[in-house]
Amino acid sequence: MSHSEEVYYSGPVGLTPGRLGLWALIASEIVLFAGLLGSYLLLKTVRPDWVTQAAHLNIWAGALNSLILLSSNFFMMKASTAAEESRNEDTKRFLALTILLGLAFLGVKAFEYSAEFHHGFFPSTSSFWSFYFLLTGVHGLHIIGGLVAISLLLFKALSNTLEPMKGRVFLTGLYWSFVELVWIFLFPLLYLMK
Repeated sequence: MSHSEEVYYSGPVGLTPGRLGLWALIASEIVLFAGLLGSYLLLKTVRPDWVTQAAHLNIWAGALNSLILLSSNFFMMKASTAAEESRNEDTKRFLALTILLGLAFLGVKAFEYSAEFHHGFFPSTSSFWSFYFLLTGVHGLHIIGGLVAISLLLFKALSNTLEPMKGRVFLTGLYWSFVELVWIFLFPLLYLMK
């Protein structure tokens, strides 16, 4: 590989293999969530009892999680900008804040699950609860995957070895934005059902 090709692949512009791979991943995730949400919406039209079941969801916890994810995405984008500008201290701080907010999201979701289990709502309770736990559970797994990736970036930043891979902060930020976007669809469809 010539020096000019190395520069092309390490820069933020163009369709690099990393970007192509990320877009392929996001496309497959869109298919997954589109199938799940499409099935949910189709069944919702023929199940009027879902409205009364959805009334048991904690809207305030869902709204808090929306705010947490929006804030975490803001810090992830700040980390991407800081990494691109080689501001390592800012990159570390913003990555750490993103991780803390991602963990806070999971904490709120764990609190919600605990309350729902306490009130006798399980995936086996009804088809609504099956979809609720499936959709939020799959989303939660994506949050965990994103947190693992962000934690690896933070580890690289803490050991001052992130510079040659700083474009990965941008790519991880794109994935994190996708995870946030999924929640923007899930919150109203599940919590604000009328």
